[in-house]
Amino acid sequence: MKRTLHVALAIPLLVSGCAVLGRQQKDHRLNPEAVAKIQPGMTKIQVTDLLGAPQEIIFSNKEHDPLREHAYVFEHTATLYTAIVFVFINFGNSDEKRDRVIVFFDENGRVSHVGASLRASEASYGFPFGA
Repeated sequence: MKRTLHVALAIPLLVSGCAVLGRQQKDHRLNPEAVAKIQPGMTKIQVTDLLGAPQEIIFSNKEHDPLREHAYVFEHTATLYTAIVFVFINFGNSDEKRDRVIVFFDENGRVSHVGASLRASEASYGFPFGA
């Protein structure tokens, strides 16, 4: 009788669980409208006024001017987590998407061109068992 009672009490503990949703963001968000305003010929100050401070500065690899700032890199990462937690078994899933903008400068420190991939808003919660 006691054994049956222990098993009856243990089963709900073993099969009960909870779902967990989480979100993590790195760096400041990039505004697509601000990115669209960047035009060839703009100065570095105008670019940073629109997008804020860059996460990375790429320097020129030319021998005669190795300290010339060749490009600014701006990034924002969004990661969404989903998990189902049981007593002994856990299942989880995460989806990470990134916004990345690279602004290239010419020898005069003016924007020559811009490359952008804005996908952070596409991150989504997913079921832990599937794709």
